[in-house]
Amino acid sequence: MRRQPETLADQTFDVLVIGGGIQGISIFHELARSGFNTALIEADDFAAGTSAYSLKVIHGGLRYLQSADLPRMRRSIRARRGFMQLAPDYIKPQGFLIPTSGLGPQHPWAMRIAFWVNDLISADRNSGLPQSSWLPRSKLMTAEALKGVFQGNEAAFATGGAAWYDGFIHDVGRVAIEMVKSGYASGGSPCNYVRADRYLIEDGTITGVVATDTESQSELTIRASLIIEATGTARPNLRASMTADLRAADQGWLKAVNLVLKRELSVDYAIGLKAKQPTEEESRYFFFAPYRGHTLFGTFYFSLPDREAPPAATAEEIRLMLAHAQSLCPDLELSADDVSMVHTGVIPATSSGPNRRLVMKTSPSIRSGAGSVGAENLIEVQSVKYTESLDVASRVAQQAAKYLNREYQSRNPEPLAASELTSALTPEAVAERAVHDEMAVHLTDLILRRTSLGELYVPQEREFRPYLDAMAAAASWDEAQIEWESERLMRHYQAMGWSASATRNR
Repeated sequence: MRRQPETLADQTFDVLVIGGGIQGISIFHELARSGFNTALIEADDFAAGTSAYSLKVIHGGLRYLQSADLPRMRRSIRARRGFMQLAPDYIKPQGFLIPTSGLGPQHPWAMRIAFWVNDLISADRNSGLPQSSWLPRSKLMTAEALKGVFQGNEAAFATGGAAWYDGFIHDVGRVAIEMVKSGYASGGSPCNYVRADRYLIEDGTITGVVATDTESQSELTIRASLIIEATGTARPNLRASMTADLRAADQGWLKAVNLVLKRELSVDYAIGLKAKQPTEEESRYFFFAPYRGHTLFGTFYFSLPDREAPPAATAEEIRLMLAHAQSLCPDLELSADDVSMVHTGVIPATSSGPNRRLVMKTSPSIRSGAGSVGAENLIEVQSVKYTESLDVASRVAQQAAKYLNREYQSRNPEPLAASELTSALTPEAVAERAVHDEMAVHLTDLILRRTSLGELYVPQEREFRPYLDAMAAAASWDEAQIEWESERLMRHYQAMGWSASATRNR
């Protein structure tokens, strides 16, 4: 899979997908493997933003039982199964555990009923999955069985706990890249570092986009019969030059933030404890999820004043999250030294309540331009949950087929190729694969997404230097480029509110 932006201007595609987060990638993957001549462009690297920094859970919608939203629960169960069929080498079963109590919905009998309903509705949850990916039935556990299960708060499980299983992504970057590669192998044309600047309008109709290859700064005209916007916060900029009725209102956005703790507080389960975030009115669960010897803690939501700025967590927000973690872990003395990284992303929000405070949108949206003169071939997609991206992609593909007067039939996903682990390869082999088969353009692409070397802490130079040298050889960089790429990696962490001094304890 080679990066060839100039070829995007050589033809008219059936579909052009704008935006290479997990939603755009899912749509590209689904359309390409269904036989549509599909292009995908992304202004940054693939899955470089919010998609890389979720809590990594592929969930089956157990929470939707509380609101009796069974249709959405079924969609989540199907989507979870689809993801686990698609990426069995990267998405594994993960136990989740919350305390039981003598009151309300957490009473053991209430949980027993909820689990019975969940197991009934998800009776087909393992259909088509390899046995290694099967999700066990949910269960209640005694306090005795849970002794020592969570280092942070032994008393939390004094009356026992309730456990269920969902999928958990063990390498988010590789899942995204392998999906892009799969779409490419099916005939699709993906390209990163291509920014859609404005729509190409001919005879009053959208016929494509005028874009910029940000590596060469050359202009590209990309034509397609159908355009799919999956651009997130970039949508208002893309539509700014259009007529008033097609311009995008700049809606509300929230920062979604998770802390990475150096300690592994639980080995077998992701622990959920209920509390109230300072900016929220109702209590909800925060999870401590084990991941690569660390713990992911979150998710917190904060307002995002500037949608175009990097969604870095502020020092005050980190302090609030850490104080929250400490309150839920009274058996430990957590401090700033326990935080190795902060993961932040951006999610769509809507105003709610008498104070019109921003809250996360609860469902994805797919909006067609039908009815807007000249934009009948435009579909806007806005996703909320990583889990739902495959289901949304299937629904978008149905609309695309209808517009293009083509046949489409949803199929079970074919498993993605399992790439050799970075730990089993030399830096030279990793760099060769990244540069020549995975469109890695910059060192950040390799360190953050083609591998997970920089995911949990800021790597020291002695850790990333062998990969920098290997990538320099593979991409034919000179000394100036090598120095710039090293600085660019550090600037990435600084833009996210992190510094090179915040490295993992060795």
